[in-house]
Amino acid sequence: MKNITNPKIRKSNFELMRIISMLFVVMWHIILHGQLFNAGGTTKFFLEFLILLGAVHINSYVLVSGYFQCDKNFSIKKFLNLFLTIWFYKTAIIVIYYLHPVNPIPKLELLKGILPLDFGIYWYMNCYLLLYLLTPWLNKLIKHMNQKEYRKLLITLFILFSIIPYITKQIVVANNGYTIVQFVFMYLIGAYLKKYPIRNNTHFKNYSRNKCQVIFFAGFWLFTVLNFVNFQFSHYLFIFSNPLLRTIGTFLETSFRAYSNPIIIIQSVLYFLYFSTLRLRSKRINFISLFTLDVYLIHENLYIVEYLKKIFVFEKWLQYNGYKIIIFTLLSTVLVYICCIIIGILKKRIFKIISKNKYFITMKKKIYLYTDNL
Repeated sequence: MKNITNPKIRKSNFELMRIISMLFVVMWHIILHGQLFNAGGTTKFFLEFLILLGAVHINSYVLVSGYFQCDKNFSIKKFLNLFLTIWFYKTAIIVIYYLHPVNPIPKLELLKGILPLDFGIYWYMNCYLLLYLLTPWLNKLIKHMNQKEYRKLLITLFILFSIIPYITKQIVVANNGYTIVQFVFMYLIGAYLKKYPIRNNTHFKNYSRNKCQVIFFAGFWLFTVLNFVNFQFSHYLFIFSNPLLRTIGTFLETSFRAYSNPIIIIQSVLYFLYFSTLRLRSKRINFISLFTLDVYLIHENLYIVEYLKKIFVFEKWLQYNGYKIIIFTLLSTVLVYICCIIIGILKKRIFKIISKNKYFITMKKKIYLYTDNL
């Protein structure tokens, strides 16, 4: 109870959300990279449901960014620190692989890995860095819009970049959620929830915090089940020869885990709102959440993905009974998460030692001075 009442400890509700979200992101990647969908029967059914639970978490990170960054100034130091962290992991992992005799890597690939430019290794970080560069102008827009204008903008963006792509199979407007368009949209939603808190809304201001929690939690599960039912229903539409029914089945099947899926966007907002109602203060939660970025950058690196495939031998999992595949999936998710956090802690200590070097301090000051002048 001390942690909850200690004012020196920052709130942990969104930090807990970051931790849980990254756990689901790791599990999402294990299921996809391991091609565990090849399992049949109830196991496949359960894994598909887990994937749907994981679909909201990329959106949730961008929502949090909009919530906290919308009233802050752009920081070149934050941008460079983020950029250097990405570059560090990208370079360190490929150099280790290059030096390992069992993993021959062409010199051209090594050069690509060492260069600060990203050649398609981290799609999420590419979008996030671009989003952060846009925040000064986005924040100006947010500041000068009134609530009515802001609401109209969000509705328009929702129709253009969520509803239309969903019902046209990405043909009219291409946005499956892996784009800067989706990130800007989710950032604006997060900022709206900060500028106009949901508890001040006419429909919610008379509700207690606990009642709001129940509403958001139940709503999240309702839309999760709705999306899952749509996906399962799409399989039956392929039975018919009617081209319209088959077309509907196609876009329901292909869009069920797209981040721009309107149902997933609503899920993401309800998920975010649920955690916004929690009152938590925990040093441990805040400490672990520091390394969620490290977890992503390590486990989703292309070379680490191939290494995990060799270590876990996913194709052999399909020989086991269904419940064992589920247990292996959950255990491997936790194991990968813990290992990445340990590496993140080591990286932090290495960076701390390097940051005390006088040459590094001088170089950093020059870079900051140059960028500030820009």
